[in-house]
Amino acid sequence: MDYKQSSKADETGIALFMVIAAMTILSILVTEFTYVTQVNSRMAFDALDQVKAQSLAKAGFKISLLRLKAYQKVSAMAGSGGAAASSMVPKGLLEKIWSFPFFYPLPSGMPGMSMNDKDMIDKFQKDSALEGKFSAIIESESSRYNLNQILSPFAAPVPTPSPSPTASGTPSGSASPSPTPTPAPTFDPAAARESLSTYLTGILQAKFESDEDFAGAHRDLRVEELVDSIAAYADPAYQKRFNIGREKVPFKKAPFFTLAELRNILEIDDDLYDLFAPGLTTSLTPGINVNQMKEMTLRALVPGITKEEVDDFFKFRDSETEDNAFKTPDDFFTYLQRNISVFRNDEAEVKRYRDGLNARGVRIVTSESNFRIVVRAQVGQATRVLEAMVTLLDPAAAAPGAPGAPPPPAPLPGAPPPISGPGAPPGTPTGAPPSGFKVTFMRIY
Repeated sequence: MDYKQSSKADETGIALFMVIAAMTILSILVTEFTYVTQVNSRMAFDALDQVKAQSLAKAGFKISLLRLKAYQKVSAMAGSGGAAASSMVPKGLLEKIWSFPFFYPLPSGMPGMSMNDKDMIDKFQKDSALEGKFSAIIESESSRYNLNQILSPFAAPVPTPSPSPTASGTPSGSASPSPTPTPAPTFDPAAARESLSTYLTGILQAKFESDEDFAGAHRDLRVEELVDSIAAYADPAYQKRFNIGREKVPFKKAPFFTLAELRNILEIDDDLYDLFAPGLTTSLTPGINVNQMKEMTLRALVPGITKEEVDDFFKFRDSETEDNAFKTPDDFFTYLQRNISVFRNDEAEVKRYRDGLNARGVRIVTSESNFRIVVRAQVGQATRVLEAMVTLLDPAAAAPGAPGAPPPPAPLPGAPPPISGPGAPPGTPTGAPPSGFKVTFMRIY
């Protein structure tokens, strides 16, 4: 009797153990299934937020293009109205159409905003049903120095002086002597490398004066060796002279595509890259825009300028009460002659400086046509950044057959002739783009 009772107790214990084990296994499986489901759900929502953030970044990009188009239209209207119309629209105010940062959601609590404006902004944002937020910043690309300017295809064009008019003393009835043609300026690669060296030296000297720790860490840097490595990296015809065989990576022997390629240069460390990058670009620009350049570029462009003269320059140019933006390059050089001590108010000295810029392929411009658009969008935890390079086109000059229009590109060998006219496929471009601008580069990451 005792044996039977003990056997039944053992069986009951085994059954209880099996039930507990089964429940434990089921609990583990349910927990695992729940975890996997939550992870997949979160991944799905994150992927959806990524798509929303990318769409929001594209929306910010289109708004930026609209601002550039508005700037182009208003500039054309002011220019067509003559000097009177131009004086009514200050250049600095005109450029705020594109230079002022744009944020969404729109700030409705700014000082001076009426309750009606605030209610309209709140209603617009509620009706738009846009999730997330974004910022859209448009920057001047011509305010930077073109790193590829050491290569002839990327050098800024130098204006060719017009031939001198016929002398007034020519006897009547005699044949007027034909003016001597002025030879077109040729690209000087040595002068272009010297220009880059001068520019980088100016940036370094300004940094050394303001940061003793930086100066101590980079006192052994030789700019001529740095420019030598940059030229050897980008110029297929240039032979390196210093530190031969000590490259970080094999030289590409092609133009810089992005500034990030500077990190491939032996002499460039993180501190030097962070110092040089804001003042450099790899985009093809018409020149350096003196109405948009920052202090770093001014110091590098005008060697010998003092700190006080730098402060006075920006105080004059960016005056909020007067329109002191430079209308032409001559206005800029006139300012240098009258206000920068190294030129000693000497017109001949300024002319030598200007000729030196032309010889090095550096051109001064006062209007902006090349822009960098940076849009940062965020939805939930997802973030997308859109970068683009946009060039404004002159519709009158770009139209086929217009005076000064560039000739059509030559067809590639063996390529079929272009199709145009009634037989052209739908969407075939004819002439200048109707948008008035050209997107030359874009990436989303």
